[in-house]
Amino acid sequence: MKPSPSPSAESPGRSWRTIRQEVSSPAMSQRGRRRRLIAWLKVTAAVASVSLAGWGIYAVADTWSSDRAALATAVHSAPVRETVLITDGVLGHKWVSEVLGLPRGASLMTLDLPALRDKLLAHGQIRVAVLTRSFPDTLVVTLQERSPVARIQAGQGDGTTQQLLVAKDGVAYEAFGYDKPLLASLPWLDGVRLVKAGKGYAPIPGMADVSALLSTAQLQAPHLYQNWLIVSLARLEEADEIVVKAQDVPQVVFSRKRDYFKQIARLDYVLDAAGSLPEPGLQSVNLTLDGQVPVRLLGSAEETTPAPATPFPLHPSQRKSQRDL
Repeated sequence: MKPSPSPSAESPGRSWRTIRQEVSSPAMSQRGRRRRLIAWLKVTAAVASVSLAGWGIYAVADTWSSDRAALATAVHSAPVRETVLITDGVLGHKWVSEVLGLPRGASLMTLDLPALRDKLLAHGQIRVAVLTRSFPDTLVVTLQERSPVARIQAGQGDGTTQQLLVAKDGVAYEAFGYDKPLLASLPWLDGVRLVKAGKGYAPIPGMADVSALLSTAQLQAPHLYQNWLIVSLARLEEADEIVVKAQDVPQVVFSRKRDYFKQIARLDYVLDAAGSLPEPGLQSVNLTLDGQVPVRLLGSAEETTPAPATPFPLHPSQRKSQRDL
């Protein structure tokens, strides 16, 4: 008997290596093909967008370097359509437009912003002016205005006088846009001389001290401040004194070297105490001394016994002023 052939001796045609291994993949569904198409479209669109953006940047850079005149002409072609005003004061859009006087049809790029700013700053009411371009056709004007603390009469060349307002920094300026009650509530300045400087006046020295006194009285003792008529700086430089003329007291002397709050508190105390006196009233009150408050009665030639200068709380006065009667 012949032995059976080993597997290794089998015919090559019957080996497992000769079995076909190809397996056909199942056909892709219609939904799968659609998702793949959408994905390819997204990739293609992203690539196109990046390419287009890069080309645009290159085109602008090339135009700017090679043909700036053409680019400027394109920008110049849009006229100013709107002027936007941002202010912390009372001035309005109409006033700003009249001062600027923009030519009809002018474009943003043709505007001389420094010259326009100088037009605004020529008015003392304007403390800071900033003009910016907002393309394609808007001019933005940002203003910081001065706040008035007093009034003053300025003599004119023709013999007339003009009412000006004075700010904390001493700048005297013509008023625009303020309410009449506000102007009427401001005290007048006396004992100062206005000095011409360019188209306006040089700042009045000492106004920082005056403003501190007025603001303290207005905030802490409005019942006293509303009766103040005139504030004189005639003795400020040589004696450090500010003299106030009020409706109920012709002369109240303050010292700029002493705390204004304490001086006003003592004035309030003295006026309340004087309301019960048989005499018609006070001629003057001196708040410049430490430890005493000399007063002078109406009709008296000299100062009377000084009032005590102990700390007094501020409180609303019960006396009626002439303005309340």
